[in-house]
Amino acid sequence: MAITRKTIIKILIGMGLLVFLFLALIIFSVLYESKKDVSKQLPYSMFLNKPQALKEASTIRWNKTNLRFKHYSLVVGEASHFNSEDVKSVKIYQPGDKITFYKAKMYYSIHVDKTYYLIGRDTLDSGEIIEFEYYYSPSDTSVLWQ
Repeated sequence: MAITRKTIIKILIGMGLLVFLFLALIIFSVLYESKKDVSKQLPYSMFLNKPQALKEASTIRWNKTNLRFKHYSLVVGEASHFNSEDVKSVKIYQPGDKITFYKAKMYYSIHVDKTYYLIGRDTLDSGEIIEFEYYYSPSDTSVLWQ
């Protein structure tokens, strides 16, 4: 069987389509999700490396399937005692307790647009040093600290 001109055109169109789909997939995955350090930008830099006194009871919670930066996250306004296989409350803060954030990050995805997180560090009663994230919105700072 001889290769005809039509066969060559079909092969080239098929290969071109595959290359296009491959490049589109790469571009989509880059646009779909990205993470960026915003620690030097205002207003995030104002809260870093300075102890912040909490206004409300809050909990650091470990979550097996946390989506953003850390498996631990700060949940404000809740003194929970979760202890399941997927979610555990590992530390409870009382009003007036202090936490310190050392980094700020931006998360972007097509589904949720831009969200911002402050990253903190603390020591559990067991002596384990953990890093945790706090979803941060510049308009919500009055809720978290004094």
